Amino acid sequence: MNFLRTHRVLVVVALVLVGLAARASALSSNDLIKQGVQALRDGNNDKALQLFTQAEKLDPNSHKPHYFIASALERLGKTDSAKVQYNLALKVQPKYSEALTGLGNLLRKEGNIEEGTAKLEDAVKYDSKDPGALYSLGQAYLHDKRYPDAERVFRKGTLLKRGRALFLGGTALALEGQGDLKQAEELFIRARETDPNSFRIRMDLGAFYDRKKIPVLAAPEYGRATELEPNNPETHFLYGKALVGMNEFNAGLAALQRATNVDSTYAPAYLEAGRLFARAKRASEAAERFQRYVELRPDDYIGYKELGVAESKSNDRGERISGIAHLEKADQLKPDIPEVLGALCKLYNEQGAESQDQAVSACDRYVALADSIEPAEKLKIGSLFATVPDSTKALPLLRAAVEEDSSLAKDASFQIGLLLFTSRDYPAAIPHFQTALSYDSVFVPALLNLGLCQLQTGDKSGGIETFRRSLAVKPGDARTLIWIGQTLLTMEPDSLPVALETYQFAMEADSSNADAPRGAGLALLLMDRCVDATTYFVRAAEMDPQHVQGHVWLAQTYSKCKDLARAKEEFNKALDIDPTNPQASQGLQILRDFEAKQQLRAAGAAEQ
Repeated sequence: MNFLRTHRVLVVVALVLVGLAARASALSSNDLIKQGVQALRDGNNDKALQLFTQAEKLDPNSHKPHYFIASALERLGKTDSAKVQYNLALKVQPKYSEALTGLGNLLRKEGNIEEGTAKLEDAVKYDSKDPGALYSLGQAYLHDKRYPDAERVFRKGTLLKRGRALFLGGTALALEGQGDLKQAEELFIRARETDPNSFRIRMDLGAFYDRKKIPVLAAPEYGRATELEPNNPETHFLYGKALVGMNEFNAGLAALQRATNVDSTYAPAYLEAGRLFARAKRASEAAERFQRYVELRPDDYIGYKELGVAESKSNDRGERISGIAHLEKADQLKPDIPEVLGALCKLYNEQGAESQDQAVSACDRYVALADSIEPAEKLKIGSLFATVPDSTKALPLLRAAVEEDSSLAKDASFQIGLLLFTSRDYPAAIPHFQTALSYDSVFVPALLNLGLCQLQTGDKSGGIETFRRSLAVKPGDARTLIWIGQTLLTMEPDSLPVALETYQFAMEADSSNADAPRGAGLALLLMDRCVDATTYFVRAAEMDPQHVQGHVWLAQTYSKCKDLARAKEEFNKALDIDPTNPQASQGLQILRDFEAKQQLRAAGAAEQ
């Protein structure tokens, strides 16, 4: 009984398998093509290629399998093999519009515009009601800016039953290209009403409003596109940009982040998100997005520019230094971008003397290329040129800064004065320092430089008075005290005690400044107090052993105190540092001559 039951089951199974085999062998070439087309829609290109290849084996003399094999190969990136299959399809059926359309589009993608367009035109000629052929030809004409031809082709398409909405949208694009924006918008709206769920129409209408700079109308179209194709990063990106254009910053940022969530390699979203953070003055977060963009697009100067500019605005010095490297890379990839040069000018200038040459070069190029420069920038750049000094570049910028913004007059006048002072035109510098002081009477740098100019022009009493004004603002400033002391040394002998006292005050204010004890020693030396002077000169020499004049003055002090051995020692120290120093050479020779005369006298006395 069990044997019979088992036998019957085996027979049933065998019959089922035979039936399945019969059904499989009965699949036609068309059936396989239908399955392959579905595989293409599902994104399974390899499976589609296998099915189309089986279809071609079943029907080797048919043009269709070759066309579909070409479609699958093209999607797999095997364009040379795809062209072979398109041509095989056309060899079998020269007027096969689908193959002509596929080959025409492929040729245009490869840059063979003329031949590709000719294939598309043949496709329409052989089948004027093929929606794919008409739409492809219309798109080709749009791309080539042959707008009247594109309009003609798209209007034909609107008469077809299939794809009318797309052809209305194409006609709208052609009219826009011809400048008829009103009718273009009307047709776009009709296209949207005809097919509200068309992704392509939503994207094209959004782009139309983008080009018209109406983000409030573009955003809803892109928003609907994100619902129709939620896994397409471009839709979220464009929606985010439109929202930002509406000042909906948080919503815009969220859309941009969705774009990168959908596709972590979608570079444009990182760039726009970085710009949004930069706009909000959140430099570190901006830099993070720009850094990601640079990683994805290492050959695009824009990423390095945006990253470097963001870092240049950071409060962290290390990030600003990093910004220099990124801006230099941007300048290397695309030279002479004013925004890049302006940021480099600022950053190099911050680094001080060590980067002065780079700062001058970058600022010079920036001034030559920038369409406009803010007055405050002109002041900074003019100040840089003033320190070089380069009056031909500095003066126009500094004067323009004052003309454009009177609040900059104090600093600009000071820089002009400093430029003239550096070029030793002291009389011309004085009025500019005085102008700076008219805006700020306690501006210490202007007081100090005015005092020095007064000394250089012989107005010693005026210089001292100006220095004292500086001390009233900044009591105990060692540098000012030293300058006052130096001035007093050059005046009448009764000023020497005051000079000594001034230098002593300077030593109390700054015990590390060797000029103060040197000045005190010189005041005492001029008062013939050589023993007291020695103490100060020795202290200065210990603090600053490479100061040639200090050794000379100490030697002269020893000489005056009759300590000739130490005097010669100090003169020799001066000559070790500067072998051509005339005071040291002359002083040493005088001592030698004096010793020689003493020896002669001693010898003469011994003979007597």
